[in-house]
Amino acid sequence: MSSGARALGAQGGAAGHWSAVRLALRNQINVFTALLYREAETRHGHSFALGYIAAGIEPLVIVGTIGVLFSALSRTPPYGHSLLLFLGTGVFPIYLFIHTSLRIRQPLNAMAQRNRFPIERPLDHLMVHAVLHVVSSAAVAALFFLSLYWFGGVEAAIPYDPITAIGALATLFVLGLAVGIFNAVFARLVPVWDVIWPAVARASLHFSGPYFVAAYLPPAQRFYFGLNPVMHGVNWLRQAFYPFYPHVLSDRFYLIMVALVLLTLGLLLEAGTRRYLEEKE
Repeated sequence: MSSGARALGAQGGAAGHWSAVRLALRNQINVFTALLYREAETRHGHSFALGYIAAGIEPLVIVGTIGVLFSALSRTPPYGHSLLLFLGTGVFPIYLFIHTSLRIRQPLNAMAQRNRFPIERPLDHLMVHAVLHVVSSAAVAALFFLSLYWFGGVEAAIPYDPITAIGALATLFVLGLAVGIFNAVFARLVPVWDVIWPAVARASLHFSGPYFVAAYLPPAQRFYFGLNPVMHGVNWLRQAFYPFYPHVLSDRFYLIMVALVLLTLGLLLEAGTRRYLEEKE
């Protein structure tokens, strides 16, 4: 075969490859759009949107409650000059993890898997919930920090290192996604776990550093708090707002590895038990 023929063949192969990629992306977008409309119709539109907005507002309530309590006790912020900023940089990333892990477990239960579209995969429904949750959480968080900047005069409310903030939040989202997938499958095997995990998730708020600086803890306590990967995500995010925030208990590699390992285990567990659970139901 001549070099010209080989070049034409290579071009044709590349064109076919990208055509297949575009087709796959278009099909995926169509599935996501159909799932979004179906979810909105199932939850009657307005209540569907309000449900996601309410979930995003919950961390605002926590920040406000703790802020009022600390002010009543004449407590100063553990770091920086703004109490609300310090609390917000702790509560919002923690709730990103908590709500992601809670939202993701719902689409994989038996009821959510009925009346599936022919080309819909179980994880498609899961990803729709994940994307909607991220959008609603990001909107509420942005409103909070921008309000602190515009109306509260807190210049530090705009992160000086946005890339660090995005990296921390993205990793915490993946961690929540991984835990949510694992819990979704595990709860179908052990139904009582669907009741236990929400309580455990919200209780973890107090052990993830929303209102204290982990570096100021005694060494023995720092070791046990350091086992919590969410704590590392909170400290990672705060480094985007506070240039000299202590790096103790901010192991990015540990957080990323825990998130990836749990995500892999969750996907393997979902794939390995899918047929068994569908036959069981």
